[in-house]
Amino acid sequence: MSEPNMKPKQVPEGYSPAKPEILSMAERSQRDSAYPESYTLPDRSTAVSGVTSHNCPGYVTFANEFSYFMDYSGQGYGYIQRNEGWRCDVNYTLADILTGYAMRPCCLAETEEGLERLYKAVGFPSRQSFYAAPGRGEVMSRDEMKDAIRYTLYTLKQPVLLRPIESRFFGAVVIGYKSGGDVLVTFGYPPYFIAPDNTQPQIEDIENWYRENTEITIIGKRQKTPSDRELYYEGVVQVRDYLAAGVSGGDAHYCGEWERFLRLDSMEDMVAEALRLGYIPGAQMFSGDLCAENARSRMDGLVDPTWCEMAERRYYIMHFFYQAALHFPEEAEAMAEIENHFGWSNTIMGDKYVNAVGHDPVNAEAFENRKVRSSMADCVREFRDADAKGLELVGQLLARLKV
Repeated sequence: MSEPNMKPKQVPEGYSPAKPEILSMAERSQRDSAYPESYTLPDRSTAVSGVTSHNCPGYVTFANEFSYFMDYSGQGYGYIQRNEGWRCDVNYTLADILTGYAMRPCCLAETEEGLERLYKAVGFPSRQSFYAAPGRGEVMSRDEMKDAIRYTLYTLKQPVLLRPIESRFFGAVVIGYKSGGDVLVTFGYPPYFIAPDNTQPQIEDIENWYRENTEITIIGKRQKTPSDRELYYEGVVQVRDYLAAGVSGGDAHYCGEWERFLRLDSMEDMVAEALRLGYIPGAQMFSGDLCAENARSRMDGLVDPTWCEMAERRYYIMHFFYQAALHFPEEAEAMAEIENHFGWSNTIMGDKYVNAVGHDPVNAEAFENRKVRSSMADCVREFRDADAKGLELVGQLLARLKV
């Protein structure tokens, strides 16, 4: 069947994507109006305009998923042209900031609390994840997950978040299905470093999508659309709160550990310390299952991709304040000062930190030099001090802001 027999029923005002509700609604929708064999949501994403050759770097999966969900469904905040043909994704920037992610130490991932805050801030009060395997949350069988996906696409008219998607390392969303849901249609953009023009989306079919580690997230119906000033004010609050946690609060120890680790006398000392702790301080991700054989090779994570991770986080704080100034013209000068400050902070990691050791690949011989590591430790301290100064500037700004 290629077309439905009748229009699906309206989505109830109080809809939330809890498992019993969404499955019963999916069953009722299928009974009242059989799903078409294939269906793809209409593309309402923002068209490329002007001379644009690249999307700004965006490696964070959850931020890309949020951006694609918002943009493809026509509910997003668009793009801003910056720096000779690069377009900066406003949705991605908001995701980085409103979750607190952009201000956190590089070894820390997004939190469930931050994701809840993000979706609620832009008007979605409910979201629910379901899993193929027990132990992580609400479990759905393949048939249940397929019904939930078809219902969300066809009746709610919203994309579905799905992980993992093979070969889509930086995220994508489900925008359609084929063969009754056995094949899913996904939407996303390639990273800039593998495509000469990464402003052209990738739309790909995936089969065998239900696996042991599969999870889907379904977003409830949007209840409100906050004003830009409300949204950016909330973002400034999160910048202040998360920077404070990193400068003098619960996350302050991470930079201290990172700096001390780099200042150890020898690589042997660093390996021994990593084995004692069970992780590599300051690295992008804490390393599990460390042993003497792999500890040294994993030490390169202190350089690459850690430098890139931290540089990108400050890059998006910088872009956030550029965007915020458009909505708070009375504070444009103060926001430009903060933007420039975090642009400078970005270069500490994006330039100075990796200057002597390089990346892709890391120069292992240079990294083993104690003086080189000491200069990298100096960069970590400078980076932390820059966050303290940034916190001061943001605090002064927030005291004056009015929504």
